[in-house]
Amino acid sequence: AVVSTQSGHYGRGNIIYDSYIKPIQPVTDYRTKWSGIKKKHLVNATPFTEARKIIKKHLHEKYIIGHDLRNDFQAVKFSPHPLLIKDTSKCLALRHIAGLSEQKKPSLRTLTGLVFGKSIQTSSHCSVEDARAALMLYKKVEDQWDAATNPYLNDTYWDAVKY
Repeated sequence: AVVSTQSGHYGRGNIIYDSYIKPIQPVTDYRTKWSGIKKKHLVNATPFTEARKIIKKHLHEKYIIGHDLRNDFQAVKFSPHPLLIKDTSKCLALRHIAGLSEQKKPSLRTLTGLVFGKSIQTSSHCSVEDARAALMLYKKVEDQWDAATNPYLNDTYWDAVKY
């Protein structure tokens, strides 16, 4: 596996962690077309248990923005608080902007292409490119998203609170 984390704005953030991760079990199919990973990438890769500690430390109590994150969390055995997850694959506002049905979950490539007219993943998979695309998509609908998913971030919530 490979993981990339970044901080910053509009898809030009600083890469915090970008590493190949050596799984515990032997790899039987690298799925290079989709993963971008080849056998040579895992020769000196970070062992899973070490990578998991690093990832959990970086993501602890932070917002996590990405696309279709469920499998990523399962792979790393990590369960962040649901309010900290910003999964662009689930965002209906982005589907509306892209002119897509609410019923079908779009790929990151499709969503980025329709919303920004930008092509990604044109040759092989790049986790840094994916992280940047997901951040750009989130920033496009950030205010709508936060108001809909977390009432504490919505000004109208605090306007109604009696001090």
